[in-house]
Amino acid sequence: MKEEFNKIGPLFLMPNVGRMNALSFFPVAMLNTSVFAFMNFMQPYILSEHLGIAQGIQGTVVGSISTMQELIILSLTALMGALADKLGRQPIFSLGLLLMSVAYFCFPLATELYHLYLIRALFAIGVSAASTVLIIYTGDYPQEKSRAKWNGFMGLFQGVGITITSLFLAKMPAVFQEKGFDAIQSGTYTLWIGTAICLTAAILVGTLLKPGSSQSKPSRASLKDLFRDGLSAAKKDSRIRLAFLASAAARGDIFVVGIFTFLWMSNFALDNGLTINQGYARGAFVIPIIAGTVLITAPIFGFIMDRIDRIYGVMIAFSLSTIGYTMMGLVDDPMSNTIIPVAMILGAGEGACIIASTTLIGKTAPIAIRGTVFGAFAMCGAIGQIIAGGVGGVLFDYIYTGPFLLMGVMNFLVLLMAIYTWLSRKKSE
Repeated sequence: MKEEFNKIGPLFLMPNVGRMNALSFFPVAMLNTSVFAFMNFMQPYILSEHLGIAQGIQGTVVGSISTMQELIILSLTALMGALADKLGRQPIFSLGLLLMSVAYFCFPLATELYHLYLIRALFAIGVSAASTVLIIYTGDYPQEKSRAKWNGFMGLFQGVGITITSLFLAKMPAVFQEKGFDAIQSGTYTLWIGTAICLTAAILVGTLLKPGSSQSKPSRASLKDLFRDGLSAAKKDSRIRLAFLASAAARGDIFVVGIFTFLWMSNFALDNGLTINQGYARGAFVIPIIAGTVLITAPIFGFIMDRIDRIYGVMIAFSLSTIGYTMMGLVDDPMSNTIIPVAMILGAGEGACIIASTTLIGKTAPIAIRGTVFGAFAMCGAIGQIIAGGVGGVLFDYIYTGPFLLMGVMNFLVLLMAIYTWLSRKKSE
C-alpha cells in the first residue's frame, strides 16, 4: 500500500524514493545530456576557428578524438558502475560532472591538436562516471510497472536539453561575434557556459538525488566479485545480452547525430560558398527537429512499452530507427526542406531505441548488482560510440552521410537479434 502513494502522476516510485528525489532526476538528466551534446556540437568550431584544421581531414580528426574518448569510457564504465555499487551513486555522479566542468573550461584554451586529445580524455572520465550513474538511477527510482514511462519522460527532458543546446547555445559564438568579440573569444565564452552548466548539475546531484531502495547502502563486495557477477548475468539471460547490443546501437545513434550533424552542415556550407556560421545555423535548425521529435514521442513510446513485451518494444524501436538513419544517409542536400520529415522519423527512432534498451535492462538486471550490470550496459554503449565515431569518421571524409548509413546497418542488426531472441523465448515457453 505504501508504494501506491509513493508516486508522481503515472510514475510509481520505489520505496524510500521521495518525490523531490524523483523530480530532481529529470532536470539533472536534461543538463547531463546537454553538456555531453554541447561539447560535440562545438568541436567543429574549435577545429576550424581556434586551430585552423583543414576541412578535408576534419572527419578523420573528429573520428579519432571520438574513438579515443570512447575507448576511455569503454575501459571505465564497468568500473564506474561497480564503484557506484560500492561507494554510492552521488559521489561518483558529482565527480564526473566536476571533471566535465574542468574539460569545458580548458577546451577553448587549446592551442595544439594534442591538447584536444588530453582535454577530451579528461572529459571522457567525467562522462563515464556521470552517464553510467544516470542510467543506474533509471533502475533505482521507478517501479517496474512504470519503468518505460519513466524512461519516456527522461527522453522528453533530454530532448528539451538538446533542443535548448542546439537552438541557443550552439548559436552563441555568432551572438558574441555580433557584439564585437573575435572568433576565438566567442568560442571561449560559449564553452565556459558549459562549465557553468556542469557545476549547476553537480550541485543538484549532491543535494537532491539519493540512492534508491536497491542501493540504500554501498555494497561491501569486492570490485572483482562485482565484475564477475555482472558478466555472469549476461551469460545467463538472453534479454540482458540483447539489451547490451541495443545499448551499443542506441548510443551510437545519438553519437552520430551529435558528432556529425553540425560537421556535415558546416562542411556542406563551406563547399557551397557559405560561411561556417550559416552551416551552424542549419545544424541548429535540423537538430531541434530531431530533439523535438524525441521530446514528443518519447513519453508516448514509454506508455506503449509498459503495455507490451519488452523485447517486442525493442523490435518496434529498432525498425523505426533503421528506416530513419538509412533515409538520412540518402539525403544529398541538407539545406533542402526534404530533410525535415527524415529528421522527424530519425528522431522518433532514436528516442524509442534509448527507451527500449534502458527499459529492457532495468527489468532484467539483478538488484544486488544493478550498478555493475548497468555499467556493463553503458560499456556496450561506449563500444557502439567507438564504432560510430571511428568508422563513421573515416566514412565521413568520403561521403558526409556515411555515419548515418552505418547506423542504419547497426540498427538493422539489432532488429534481427531482437527477432531471434523473441522467437527463441517463445519457442522455449
